[in-house]
Amino acid sequence: MLQIDLFENVQNNEVLELLKCIGIKTKVFRKNAFILKAGSKIDYLAVILGGRAVMSKTDSFGKQTVIEELKMNDIFGHNIVCCGLDKSPVDVIAENECEVLFLPFEKVVTPCEKLCPYHLQLIKNVMKMISKRNSLLNDKIDIIGQKTTRDKIMALLETYHNGQKVFSIPYSREEMAKFLCVDRSAMSRELCRMRDEGILKFSKNHFEIL
Repeated sequence: MLQIDLFENVQNNEVLELLKCIGIKTKVFRKNAFILKAGSKIDYLAVILGGRAVMSKTDSFGKQTVIEELKMNDIFGHNIVCCGLDKSPVDVIAENECEVLFLPFEKVVTPCEKLCPYHLQLIKNVMKMISKRNSLLNDKIDIIGQKTTRDKIMALLETYHNGQKVFSIPYSREEMAKFLCVDRSAMSRELCRMRDEGILKFSKNHFEIL
C-alpha cells in the first residue's frame, strides 16, 4: 500500500500517522462485486491498491456504457464528491479480486490543526492524481468523438502504442466496444477489414501497426 502514488514523498512512519489521523480504510472485493453502486451515498475518495475495476453507467433502457477502466494507483469518487454530489451516478465493479483504499473526503482536503507537512503532501498528491484522471477522460472524449468506428479504433490504439510497433491495450473485445461506445460486432468487422487491408494485425488485446 505504501508504494502507491497517493503516498509519494511521504515517509512510511508518516503514512501510519495519516492512517490514524484521517481514518483511511481498505477493503477487498470479490470478482464482479459492486465497489460502488449507482444511487448509493458517497463521501470519500478511493484508490485501487490491487486488481482491476470498471466504472460504468446504465441508461433507462439497460444499456451499459463503460466510462473508464480502473487499475492499481487509479483514483475514483473525486469527480462526484468534488461536484458536491452525495449520491453516485455510476457503478464501480470489480473485474477480479480488487483491493480498494477509502479516504474520507472532508478529512483529506481539510488540513488538521497541526498543519502536518505530510498531510499537505497528501493533498498535493491527491490533486495530482485527480488531474491525471481528468486528462485520461479528456483523451476518451477525443476518442469517442471521432466520426467513424475505424477512426475511434485508430484513436484508441494511438494512445497505447507510444511509438512501438507491437503493443497491448488493457481491454477485451467487449470492453473495447463499450469504451468506444460502438456495437461489438460492428467493431469486430471493422478490425477484420483493417487487418485484411494491411493496416494492422491483432491477437486478442495485442496489436501491431503495419
